Amino acid sequence: MDKITEELEKARKELLDPSLRNRLLNYKLLKRRGVEVTKESPSDVYQILVRDGKRMSFLPAKDEEDDNTLFEFDDENAEPDPALLTDTKLQTDHPSNDLQKRLLNSYRTARTTMEDQGVNTLYLALGMLKWYEAEASDTALSAPLILVPVVLSRKSVRARFQIAYTGEDIGENISLYEKLKSDFGLELPKFPEDPDENLDVDRYYEEIEKGVQDLPKWEVDTSAIALGFFSFSKFLMYQDLDVGNWGRSLSDHPVLQAIFGSGFQEPKSGIGNDGENIDEHIQPTDTYHVVDADSSQALAIYDVSQGRNLVIQGPPGTGKSQTITNLIAEAIAKGKRVLFVAEKMAALEVVKRKLDAVGIGDACLELHSHEMNKKVMRDELKRVYELAKPQVADEKSIADLRKNRDTLNRYCEAVNTPIGETGVTPYQAYGELLAVRQRLEGIEVPTLDSRQSQFTADAFREGMGIIERLQVHLKDMGVPKDHPFWGSRRAQILPTDQTTIKQAAADAQKAVSELQDAAAQLSQHFKLSTPETYSEVEYLLRVARRTLEAPNLAGVDVAAAEWSTEIDSLYAGLRAGECLSRLRQD
Repeated sequence: MDKITEELEKARKELLDPSLRNRLLNYKLLKRRGVEVTKESPSDVYQILVRDGKRMSFLPAKDEEDDNTLFEFDDENAEPDPALLTDTKLQTDHPSNDLQKRLLNSYRTARTTMEDQGVNTLYLALGMLKWYEAEASDTALSAPLILVPVVLSRKSVRARFQIAYTGEDIGENISLYEKLKSDFGLELPKFPEDPDENLDVDRYYEEIEKGVQDLPKWEVDTSAIALGFFSFSKFLMYQDLDVGNWGRSLSDHPVLQAIFGSGFQEPKSGIGNDGENIDEHIQPTDTYHVVDADSSQALAIYDVSQGRNLVIQGPPGTGKSQTITNLIAEAIAKGKRVLFVAEKMAALEVVKRKLDAVGIGDACLELHSHEMNKKVMRDELKRVYELAKPQVADEKSIADLRKNRDTLNRYCEAVNTPIGETGVTPYQAYGELLAVRQRLEGIEVPTLDSRQSQFTADAFREGMGIIERLQVHLKDMGVPKDHPFWGSRRAQILPTDQTTIKQAAADAQKAVSELQDAAAQLSQHFKLSTPETYSEVEYLLRVARRTLEAPNLAGVDVAAAEWSTEIDSLYAGLRAGECLSRLRQD
């Protein structure tokens, strides 16, 4: 066995999970989900559900206070009424409240799994194999034999839950088959190709009983029926990885050789570097982008169209679904087939909606979901086969597209080309200008020199260096107008100037102290607050000068009412006095 085949077989065994954690090998009724059916015949249930296509409901155990019991037994070993085996009601040992809670929890779990992953995991297990891990073991394990995919539904909140066959493939227990084959050398009988019509349930049980008859204590429980959750998603991969299902050796496949070998040796992209114009390589006549794509997405689509293997990754919202949509459109246009697989159903639906919106959703066939079965697939193939030929855009539209593309490219080239010899592009300049305007909003700034475009790149870098050094200096000294030496015109200070500065500072300090004392005395005389700033001292001096210049008001009744009531006459007298003064002067 070659390395690739060996690795694939190892992967297949891991998919089946041969441990007892696998519910297909060690079935147990869950605490809050699932239902076990009693006193029913699996073959009759199979006939009603699968072949007759009828719905079935569940009956709770007999309640002492319930007079509406539909069945009753005098003896545990008594044969059940045949009429009860062929009706559409499944009998259980669960009390009414417990049964309804279990069905409700099962319904919610199944619906969540369908919405999230698009896969049905709810099955009705018919028949169980009671088996033991070792001959000396006393712990009996149960493994379901036939698994019918079903769906739980109800017409209203107060209505009973019912199960119905979904139409998907009826499953055999592949985990059990491989477990018995590898550990016990036993081979279970194979399912018929079309179990919906050709499976004889009772005969299948008999063949299994014959296969395990040499193992002590092993037996087939032909009356066991259970509604539970079983995942078959890994079984599909298990079957796909079977080398016998392929017409040629998988070890010759180049992708598998790269995965299990030295890795992918992909050729370089046809577009050299990130700064290269991709429109020179991608022509509208050869491009089938059905949704918007930026340059990085267009480059990925181009690489895929050239046959390169690649991984595209990115956080949500970066356009991965758009890229996948365009990739599918490119493949369809070139007559290729695409298999689109995702773990989450939502990822598939997003891309399908985008394809439907652009009119190529009919090219997609849903292969695996809870809504797909053989009949639906046949009908969908028939519908698409009868569709008319799609319409193709005319040459004029392509010419207009090319013209608009070239116009946009010229604009992009212009705004990203340096201005003169500055080395700065309009894109960079506008960006800086807008940022400065926002930071300096409401502040008057000097007009910039309009001859900037005449600067060379070296001069521009030199100027930027000066500005950067100025910023560092300002960070150390603070706002210039708040600096103690603001206003000084001295460009430099020498060590010999320190004595002079100290003496001048001492004289200034003495003068300021004397000024403060004098201002305090003057303000006290005028009954004003003591000034604390130079401007307040100036105000105090103006008050003092005005007081000294005031005329002698001795004998004047300054509180007389006429100063307010006769103000117009007073102003007239003042104007007359001014006129008389000028005449006298002349």
